[in-house]
Amino acid sequence: MGEDLKRPPARLKAYNPSMPKQTFLNLPKEKQSAFIEIALPEFANNDYNTASISKIVEKAGIAKGSVYQYFQDKQDLFMYLVDVSNQTMLEFVTQTQPPTPPEDFFQTLRWQMSATVLASQRYPIHSKLLRRAYTAPLPFHDTIFEHARKIREEHFQSMIKQAQASGHLDPNLDVFIVSFIVQGMLNELGPFLQSRFGESEDWAEIPEVNAVFDQVILILRKGLGK
Repeated sequence: MGEDLKRPPARLKAYNPSMPKQTFLNLPKEKQSAFIEIALPEFANNDYNTASISKIVEKAGIAKGSVYQYFQDKQDLFMYLVDVSNQTMLEFVTQTQPPTPPEDFFQTLRWQMSATVLASQRYPIHSKLLRRAYTAPLPFHDTIFEHARKIREEHFQSMIKQAQASGHLDPNLDVFIVSFIVQGMLNELGPFLQSRFGESEDWAEIPEVNAVFDQVILILRKGLGK
């Protein structure tokens, strides 16, 4: 499983996490945050094509040309917001502490499943933007997906290496293959829960949802545990 990102179609720009221009980065942090808080719901609540830069600048009280001093174009702004949302959700998951410290890789993973649901509740606009980005038929969908995959891959590979070093995972297993299996199951977990239990703001409170999490962990533990 290669480290390189899939090459996007020639007509698209390769994704660069440092999408904002220096003009945006030079803004005070509170002004950056204020702009992001206005732009996020515009893209989360509307299709990409109907999301309006004009509405964003009107609410922000800035000239429309300012956006293009901050970002190359609309696509760059959207992809930056996707990156912000991914990082926000991941930081919440990794920094949220369980009631009792997990004893091994599988307990940590089980906790992160619940924490991911909690993150969606804590950051509903970020979560909504990510669902739109991953499911909408955008011409640059693959570019967005591959960047998000790389972020998750680095996170899980780090967890897997630590678990192998501590003896909780079979050290003979290939880190890339284990990461692929874990990510594949987790990527499909959200759509599975939605198809089985419907849209809900309280998934974390539904016993049947937690039973699904427990069964997924049981399967992984039996297949990957040392």
